[in-house]
Amino acid sequence: MTSSIDTPGVETTEVVIAGGGPVGLTLAHELGARGIDCVLLEPRPEPSLASPRCKQMNPRSMEIFRRLGIAGAVRDHARLPFGWSDSAVFCTSLTGHRLERFDGVFALSDVQRTELAEPALWCAQNHVEAALRDTLAGRETVSARWGWTLTGLEQDATGVTATATDGAGRERVVRGSYLVGADGARSAVRRACGIPLTGRSHEIRNVQVIFDAPGLSARHDLGRAVQYWVVDPEVNGLMGTLDTEDLWWAIIINAPEDADAAWCERAVHRMIGAEAPLTVTAIDPWTARMLVADHYRAGRCFLAGDAAHQNPPWGGFGANTGIGDAADLGWKLAAALRGWAGPELLDSYETERRPVARRAIAEAERNMRVLTGELAVPGLDDDGPDGRAARAKTAELIRQAKTAEMYTLGFVLGTAYPGSPLVIPDDGPDPASTGSEYRPSSAPGHRLPHLWLDRNRSLQDELGPGFTLLEVAAPPAPEWETAARAGGVPLIRYRLSRPDLHGLYAARYVLVRPDGYVAWRGDTTPDDPRTVLDPARGQLAIPRPPR
Repeated sequence: MTSSIDTPGVETTEVVIAGGGPVGLTLAHELGARGIDCVLLEPRPEPSLASPRCKQMNPRSMEIFRRLGIAGAVRDHARLPFGWSDSAVFCTSLTGHRLERFDGVFALSDVQRTELAEPALWCAQNHVEAALRDTLAGRETVSARWGWTLTGLEQDATGVTATATDGAGRERVVRGSYLVGADGARSAVRRACGIPLTGRSHEIRNVQVIFDAPGLSARHDLGRAVQYWVVDPEVNGLMGTLDTEDLWWAIIINAPEDADAAWCERAVHRMIGAEAPLTVTAIDPWTARMLVADHYRAGRCFLAGDAAHQNPPWGGFGANTGIGDAADLGWKLAAALRGWAGPELLDSYETERRPVARRAIAEAERNMRVLTGELAVPGLDDDGPDGRAARAKTAELIRQAKTAEMYTLGFVLGTAYPGSPLVIPDDGPDPASTGSEYRPSSAPGHRLPHLWLDRNRSLQDELGPGFTLLEVAAPPAPEWETAARAGGVPLIRYRLSRPDLHGLYAARYVLVRPDGYVAWRGDTTPDDPRTVLDPARGQLAIPRPPR
């Protein structure tokens, strides 16, 4: 676990993580998988059951969990069976007219796809957290302090000292080489570091309602869906089931500030379209925010997840963007602590991830331009020809406005780091993904295109914890291992004896980073592999032998 205490009353470790939501937990797994000592401070003794905002783990997040060996555990914790539904329905009410149906949304299908190591998962945030907590117990170098809140921090040239307090007012002090604030939108770490947020808040106030509704699934004929978008002039929003046992959620868009349980119950009944029996168990008001921290780093402190960026929920990018932060930062902290990082490596975290947050917010804002209120017109529930015409026109508007929100794989898997100092650009093929359409690209800075080696074995399962040199039907290149050992850089070689893959990878050699992104590709290896390895690890100046 953590190292011995050097100062009386002070626990020492390598990394302190403030915040044990999906992002902080993923980072703890990333560091633990690499043998890094870390202490996780999380105020909640148990995951909150009240109002799970995040409900979708996208394919990239599930791919990260697969690499960490925990994707199966996350699926096992989901309260909707794997493959339960991959549809979204737009309707006048849950028991009213169907307006449009989208199938295959969010890459949720359980049918194996060539470009995915893992499909997406519909699972409430509290159950994702439960899975990450349970599996964290197997990381020997991670110490989780449930019920402890970060209340102060100080940093100096060699480390960060964090003060934490529990519910009884007791204090403990933890010192680490680095500290990561994954402590949410009101981040104490961000405030302590004096890092401002830039952006704006949406003018509309919304409320999420969690409610028990016995037998509600059997009261409608819209079929299974992960989301039912209710288009109604009076009350509109979206809703869905959290499990197979009558627990539901609803997001009511443009709710009044004084929305209490009675108002929410009336609104949900309107969305259902009938006086179905229900019990409101939680009310969670929220406003969409489009905010990004001006910096992701202050000395030895870093920000991740909602502490660094706050996304509107439309498209499901928020927590998933934070999990991507953890995957990027985790290997870089490990490299710094194990002595093979160059001086530019830790700064590249902000260089790579801050633009991703800005793009995610831009995508969500586009999705937010047309919500169910903008689609509502009179007469949608009429049974005559005017009603049918109104529904047909609205269905066409829905297809125009919401298709991009339902199909996001191009953004999720096509996100790249083309301007990163850690990648070596080239003039080779670089198919461009759109928001909805994913086109695999092996260009440096892109996620390595996926490949199934057999029915259940992914190429990503064969990548090493450090760098991996893929030899794609190419002569062996052992000189890479020699160069890596000289710099203390973890590297393995993996041979793909398949000339047919030259088209997919556009090169005979591909250097893959620890996070699964391409750092370099080429048909021949350089005379000195350090000319590639050094930039890839943030060592921009190539070391020269003494004269």
